[in-house]
Amino acid sequence: MNRFSVAKRFAIAAFVVAACRPAIGGSPTPSATSIAGDLAPSKEMTVQVHLPGAPDALASSMIAAIGRGVADAAGIRIETVSAYSIEEGFAVSEQIGITDIFLATPAAALVARESGYDVVMIAGLQRSAGLRLAAPSSKEAPIDALASGSILVQGRPGDEAPLLQYLDEAGVDPGAVAFSFQEPTLAFDPTGFYDSTFSSALVTSFDGAARLQEFLDPVTGVPLGPDASIVVAGTDDDTLAKAPGLGLWVLRSALDDEDSRIAIALAVIAIADGAAFCRDDAQTCAVILEESYVISDRRGVGLLWSINELNSTFWPAPGGALSIDVVRLQSAIEQAVATGVITGAPTVEQITDPQILELVESHLPENLDLTGENWVPLQVSLFEE
Repeated sequence: MNRFSVAKRFAIAAFVVAACRPAIGGSPTPSATSIAGDLAPSKEMTVQVHLPGAPDALASSMIAAIGRGVADAAGIRIETVSAYSIEEGFAVSEQIGITDIFLATPAAALVARESGYDVVMIAGLQRSAGLRLAAPSSKEAPIDALASGSILVQGRPGDEAPLLQYLDEAGVDPGAVAFSFQEPTLAFDPTGFYDSTFSSALVTSFDGAARLQEFLDPVTGVPLGPDASIVVAGTDDDTLAKAPGLGLWVLRSALDDEDSRIAIALAVIAIADGAAFCRDDAQTCAVILEESYVISDRRGVGLLWSINELNSTFWPAPGGALSIDVVRLQSAIEQAVATGVITGAPTVEQITDPQILELVESHLPENLDLTGENWVPLQVSLFEE
């Protein structure tokens, strides 16, 4: 079995509830929403969208939806939240009028299921996870040397499954690899990456990869830049680059209540609308995210760069951004079992539920483009060239 621990940080972890709009006022009976026709719950509902870690560019579609008020008229309030700890990544508040959506990779959700959280996938979202295995430039060494120490992971337990398969293919014993997971309440911190606490880091292409470059030299106070780290895996269509992206998951019990199902469907539509908006107008999306103060330490061109990189993991989406790719999901199950991330192999049917997607598809705005066939990435640099 692999060894796990939570990366320690010199800060007090606190529950993060980001971008919470003021309580919705007006009539206690919600009116119709502008993006989903007459779909509305019978009472005001809050949908908490659980992020894999501290808010980063991944929150852009939610914040864009919140900032533009696309679901306000339906009587739902969308909040983004992060867990207290790695162990509580799928915990919920269980309060009346509150329901939950989890952004998670298939492997992370499978680990949560084995831990007792009966989560099911209700929709897709991200085409690829955008994972990168990075190492300090000073450690240019064979892959087995980089995997010999503890690897810092930006994500949830389970997200290491594609890396374990990559290491196995490279001849490294996956069972000998140790992982430390970034505290979910704190932004990815490269300190341990550069001071040799960790041998390497598994980061997202749209956040952690940028933070490795933006990290300030402790002596000069100047960003280390792109030459301070190297990408070992996650490019050139290797196994890590093919890691399936985040989907939308809920507790199965949340689907028992009609108001909860409607609120979840509305939130999914709002998230899809926000993702399409951030694809088509990344600059304005960055401004909305910056003004929300959800991400306090990344602004300006750096934030725009991250949204642009995130878009590359979403678009184009030939089958539609919300569609569930059952072939890739089955492959993710097999990979999680093969790498020892989980012990049992559920079927695709056991971990998916079509109710929400059916409700969403029957109420999607006709002009909402969820394929992004013509999307072209912006030319954005983290540093002036």
